[in-house]
Amino acid sequence: MSITSKRLKGLMAERDITLLELSGKMGISENDLRLKINGLADWLFSELVFVVDCLGFSEVREVFPELYNHVLNTG
Repeated sequence: MSITSKRLKGLMAERDITLLELSGKMGISENDLRLKINGLADWLFSELVFVVDCLGFSEVREVFPELYNHVLNTG
């Protein structure tokens, strides 16, 4: 099941952060980040935490509610 990170896309647009900028900070390719955001590749938990911190949030569910809810609903 692919889960698109819509909230992250919105936050990036609001803050004018490009895929290239965020992927560079994460140390991964722009394509790898695109795949993760579009639900075509898995996120590592450490990557989720890094992105949350990078955007100034404190909880994963604030930036990745789709992933958070999916985990809660599937156990």
